[in-house]
Amino acid sequence: VMNIPDAGASKKKPGAENAPKQAVITPALIVLTALFMLLSLSVAGINNFGVVALMSGYGTSYSAANVMLTAFLGASAAGVLAGGFLADHTERHGYVAAACFAVNAAIVLLIALVTLPGWALTAAMTLAGFLSGVIAPSRDMLVRNAAPPGAAGRAFGIVSTGFNLGGIISPLLFGWIMDQSAPHWVFGASVVFMVATVVLSPFTERKREAKA
Repeated sequence: VMNIPDAGASKKKPGAENAPKQAVITPALIVLTALFMLLSLSVAGINNFGVVALMSGYGTSYSAANVMLTAFLGASAAGVLAGGFLADHTERHGYVAAACFAVNAAIVLLIALVTLPGWALTAAMTLAGFLSGVIAPSRDMLVRNAAPPGAAGRAFGIVSTGFNLGGIISPLLFGWIMDQSAPHWVFGASVVFMVATVVLSPFTERKREAKA
């Protein structure tokens, strides 16, 4: 019988053992997947149902409601840029996320409970959008810190399914809210998910510290 050399034999050092593979799905990534789902749910209602909620519950015109949503989305993009600079100057990404969403929850709660004049409502939507964007870089840094060595891409793939789960739930939930003629609860439900995000975010930070 001919002895065919192993193609990988030259790469193995004598006496070397195969390194055990690390599990990609870790408790930290499971928590982060839940965090991504909550993040999706906290803004999906405003993104997708904000215009109709503002028109039916706040007496705003179609044009004004679209301006408010545009301000929310545009400020969110600006917030991502600002959040990038912030993420470069801090290691407490979980607490940054919690702080931003705590303030954001207070602003959106104000929108849900108080009938604001048009200019104040636009300003509140703008600030809420900005803070929603600020969290994005810190959120991604949490994933990078929690990812096992050499598995960052797979880790991001796993936690990103949280966005998909939120995308499945949000149309059903917020559509049902509008069917109940409760447009203010589009913002109220968003507050609930923001508060849940605030509670969960520090736990992702603690898991990172425990790993270190």
